[in-house]
Amino acid sequence: MAKKSKTRPTIIPVDCEDKDFDTAPPHDHPVSMPRGSRIGVVSDPGRGKSAWVKNALAWGHPWAAVYVIHGASGSTEYDIVTHTKVEWAQATPEYWASESRKHGKKPCAIVVDDTNYADLNKLEKSNCYKMVQSACTHHNFTCFLVSHSLTQLIPRLRRACDIMVIWPPTTGGNDQVPYLARTLGLSRPLLQSAFDAATARGKYSHLCIYQDPPKGRSRIMLDSEIPMEIPEVPRAASRSFDLVRKTDDYLGSM
Repeated sequence: MAKKSKTRPTIIPVDCEDKDFDTAPPHDHPVSMPRGSRIGVVSDPGRGKSAWVKNALAWGHPWAAVYVIHGASGSTEYDIVTHTKVEWAQATPEYWASESRKHGKKPCAIVVDDTNYADLNKLEKSNCYKMVQSACTHHNFTCFLVSHSLTQLIPRLRRACDIMVIWPPTTGGNDQVPYLARTLGLSRPLLQSAFDAATARGKYSHLCIYQDPPKGRSRIMLDSEIPMEIPEVPRAASRSFDLVRKTDDYLGSM
């Protein structure tokens, strides 16, 4: 006799009262990011990281507040955006909880740029870790971690990122690809093919890589807007396949 199939899952979802906010992107736009995301934005200098963040902030509106933690003293990089400047010593879990309550738990954004995480003291590092571990997931903060390299994002931070926006390495940095592929959970040939597609479009072209892509987006988006299909292949064959683009016709028309 055939066994009856299960009528309900073994683990039944139970909502967390802290996580009662809508995580969907607020707009139907490629750089409108899911609420509560931890987003790594990574490239060498002069490739358009802060421009991408400013576009993401624009298409993430409305924000109840935007906070900027900048490692370059006196920087005006984000002055085009109305924001509150914050220092790491100030950015305690209690601070973010208080700010969330002040704004009625409406969406807020945190931008972290030019931070040398290795130089933070013990308290500052603790605040940094707790920011991505609790402020984003429990208090409706979306965090943008802007960095010149993936290794600059220390492991506990990059492991918390559920979205990576990354530019292809420069000519002198192609030896990074195997490491980047391992860190991003992609095969080396797949990531290299994606980088090649981005490089062909110019120095400002990038990849947006999702852990859990929103509806209508693929796991890898070229320039945040063009879906790139990851073909399903046996593990033994994974070293030999090329990236398949869903949008060949679109790219060919440009």
